[in-house]
Amino acid sequence: MREGLKALGILLFVILTIGGIFLLVVLNDFTDTFQPTYSRVELISDKDNSVIYIKSKNWGVTGDHQITVITTDGEREFEPDSTREYVFKGLGPFLYRVKGDSLILNVGSKVTIPNNFKTSWKIKQIETENPEMQDLWINPDYKRI
Repeated sequence: MREGLKALGILLFVILTIGGIFLLVVLNDFTDTFQPTYSRVELISDKDNSVIYIKSKNWGVTGDHQITVITTDGEREFEPDSTREYVFKGLGPFLYRVKGDSLILNVGSKVTIPNNFKTSWKIKQIETENPEMQDLWINPDYKRI
């Protein structure tokens, strides 16, 4: 009887150990899915070779939360700073095109121009209604992040 309980205890220990390791692996992979993903586009001025970046951060189970910034900071991962960056909230906040040293944004609604945004780039926000925005989506001159 005593040997049977000892064998049962060892078996239970092995099962719990394997189960614990399995849970650690699964939970580690599971928490990685909730980490934000970042993307970045570097734009270089034809006039003076100055650089600005369009960066976005997506998060959520399906990646359906997004914040996009226009900034002079090239670091890929970021937290938005509305005093130094143009900050857009929501998925697909604008379409853009570059013309010389101008960045032209077609937006649903304009955002505040940051006080401490220092660059030689000219940034123009054009409020665009949804039907016109749909036409621009298929225009190869316009890009999106």
